[in-house]
Amino acid sequence: MSLDSLLAYTDARSTVLASNDIKYLQAKQTKLAAILGIPDFNANVSLNVTNNTTLPVSLFPAETFGGQPGTFREVQTGIQYTNNLNQYADVKLLNAAGWQNLRLAKINIAMTTVDNKLSKKTLQENIAASYYNIINLQSQLMYTRQNLSAADTIYNIVSSKYEQGIAKRQDVNDALVNKVTTHESVTQIEYMIMQQYKALKILCDIPEDDSILLSYEMDVDRPLNIIQPTFNDLSLSQSALKEKYALANYRQIKTTMLPTISAFGSNTDQQFNTQFSLFDKNVKWINSNYIGLKAVWQIPNASTISQTTKAKYEYKLAQQNTNHSRLQATLDFEQLKIEAEKTKTSAINQQQIYMLRADTYRKNLESYKAGILSLDVLLNSYTTMVNSRYNHVSAVSNHHHTNSKIKIYNSIR
Repeated sequence: MSLDSLLAYTDARSTVLASNDIKYLQAKQTKLAAILGIPDFNANVSLNVTNNTTLPVSLFPAETFGGQPGTFREVQTGIQYTNNLNQYADVKLLNAAGWQNLRLAKINIAMTTVDNKLSKKTLQENIAASYYNIINLQSQLMYTRQNLSAADTIYNIVSSKYEQGIAKRQDVNDALVNKVTTHESVTQIEYMIMQQYKALKILCDIPEDDSILLSYEMDVDRPLNIIQPTFNDLSLSQSALKEKYALANYRQIKTTMLPTISAFGSNTDQQFNTQFSLFDKNVKWINSNYIGLKAVWQIPNASTISQTTKAKYEYKLAQQNTNHSRLQATLDFEQLKIEAEKTKTSAINQQQIYMLRADTYRKNLESYKAGILSLDVLLNSYTTMVNSRYNHVSAVSNHHHTNSKIKIYNSIR
């Protein structure tokens, strides 16, 4: 029944908006991962059960075993079965890159929120454009059917005059061509409406088998009002956040070259067994453990320097884009106010032109009936009236469309 009801209907089923929700949830999960990445706690438990199927051989002096001095004897050493249980953990105490990564994640959430709003704004603007295309065409169709009735009247008058012998056959042909042309306009507009409904279904994610009808009837003679826009800095916020993100990314890459300090610890239990068993109560576990601190510093290389330089200039470009967006946001606001005034003035003027063209056509029709005007002049005035009506309807539709853009502009911020 209205554009607002169509937008509300679309909000509940749009895949674009559903995708935006997924992107926001993804950004929140990225932030959670960044928080966990600051301490970057790492722990593992391993258990090895080993069967040394062939023990290593060592050479010992043979005289140790009562043999001849100066000779050696091969002796297998070690235990065939060994079990190792190891627990290891480390945690970062100083991680500058991790903190910068968290900052990036927070900015990314804000960017995703703004991007989603802009995506919704674009979707609603496209739906509004398609909506008013259909409304415009439906109004044109209604008036074209009225024009068809007028064309039929002209044809009947000319045919009657021909039968009376006061009109030429060529006049009948011209009147019939005028009637057929108007009928073809009805057919073409009907096809155009069908095409626009297909486009609207794509935008609103409406299945092909579902039916939809826009029942709003545009009153082209109703007084027009202008909705005043209020300044919207959503696009500027997007550019400012991109600049902020570029700066944070530049700093994050630089901090990866700073050292990280971690605390670590390990606990190991070993069991040496003469049989393949993990839970042999007769063999004790031998424990060993250690703790310590470690510092890791990544020495800058060509790749790191290249990434840092790239990030630096991306930040400079983002600054320029923000300056441009600041100017563009102001100009877009002013342009929207001008467009509202422009479409209203155009609709008022086109209405006046149509009324004059319609009056001329009616007078020419009466003059033709009285035999004081040629058919060519009548048909020209008919065509001019039809075109002026189309222009009037389109101008009113454009004004309503502009008002809808202003409403969307004012509401999504």
